[in-house]
Amino acid sequence: MLRFFKSPLSTRLITLLVLVLAVRLPLLWLGVPLTAAELRALLIGERMHAGALLYHDLYDSTAPLSAVVFAALDLIASRPLWLYRILALALLLFQALRLNLVLNRADVHPERGYVAALTYLLVASVTAELDTLSPLLLGHTFIVTALSALLPTTREGYDNRRLFRAGFLTGLAALCYLPLALFLLVGLFAVIIFAANSFRSFLLLLCGFFFPYVVVATFFLYTESLPGFVQFHLRPTLQGLVAGTDGLPLWVQLRLLILPGAILLLALGRAFTTSLGLVFQVKFRQLMLVWLLASGLMMAIGGGVAPGTLVLALPPLTYFGLFLWQKAPAPGCPMCCCWSCWGHFSNPLPGRTGAGAAGSDSG
Repeated sequence: MLRFFKSPLSTRLITLLVLVLAVRLPLLWLGVPLTAAELRALLIGERMHAGALLYHDLYDSTAPLSAVVFAALDLIASRPLWLYRILALALLLFQALRLNLVLNRADVHPERGYVAALTYLLVASVTAELDTLSPLLLGHTFIVTALSALLPTTREGYDNRRLFRAGFLTGLAALCYLPLALFLLVGLFAVIIFAANSFRSFLLLLCGFFFPYVVVATFFLYTESLPGFVQFHLRPTLQGLVAGTDGLPLWVQLRLLILPGAILLLALGRAFTTSLGLVFQVKFRQLMLVWLLASGLMMAIGGGVAPGTLVLALPPLTYFGLFLWQKAPAPGCPMCCCWSCWGHFSNPLPGRTGAGAAGSDSG
C-alpha cells in the first residue's frame, strides 16, 4: 500500500480520500458521544447567536475566534452537532493535504506522493477526539497553513509579505487557542536558519502576529469588554491555567499516545541514521525538531487533556515517518540510505532540485 501512495498521480489522492472516508464515516454514522467540549461550544454558539457578547454578556474563557466560529455554525442550524463533526473531518483532511503539499513542493524527501497525508490521517484515527470540533483543531489548521510561509522563497532570504503572513496566521491560531502562540518559537528558529537579516525578519513575524490581536482588542475596547478579554483569554494562559481542558482524562490520553509515540521514536531513530544530501533538508529536519519541542510545550500547558491534543504531534510525526517508510538502500551502497540511492527509486519531477524548489510554494 505504501508503494501505491508514493506516486504523485491524482488517482492516489482520490484513493486516499475514499480510504479516509471509509475509516471515519462509519464511526461518525454509529455516533460519537457528545463530549463536554462540544456541549460547551454548542451553548456558547447558541448564546452568541442570541445576541450575547463574549466577555461582556457571556463570561467564558473560550478564545474569541473559536467562539465566532461556534456562533456561525449555530446560525446555519440550531445546535448543529452533525455540522461540528463534518467540519472537524474537513479540517483534518485539509491539514493532512496541506502538509503533504508543502513537503512535496519543498523537496524535503526524495519520494513524492501521498504517504505523508496517509500517515497523518491514519495516526489521527487512533482517537475519536479528532472527530470532534475543538478550538485546538481550529487553531492548528492556521499553524499548518503558516508552514509554507516560513520556508525561504529564494537563496537570499525571505519575501517580507510571506513572513508577515506567517505571523498573521499564527495570531489567528492563538485567537482560537492561545497556547498555539508558542509556534512563534518555530517561526523564530526558521528565521534564524533561513533569513539573511534575522532580527528584522523576526520583527516582521511579530508584527503579523500582533496585528489580529490589535484588531480584536480594539473591537473589545469599543464594546467595553476589554477587561473581560484580558481576564478570560490572556491572563489564565499567562498564569499557567488553561481553561477548556475538558478532554479525555490524562491516563486515557497517555494510553492513546502509546502507538503514535512508538512510531515517532522509531521514526526519529531512522531519521538520525539517515544521511541528508542538501543543506536545506538538514535545516528543515532541525525545524521539525523545534516544532516537536514546541508541540510538547503546548501539550504541557494544556495539561495533556485539552481536546484534540494528539493533533499537535501529527506534523512532526508525519515528517519523521517519511524516513521510517522509505525503501531500504540498494545493496553495496557505500553510504547508508544515501540520497543517490533514494533518487534511484524515486521519480522526481524535472527541474525541481535543491533549496530553490522550496520557494515554489506560493501558498
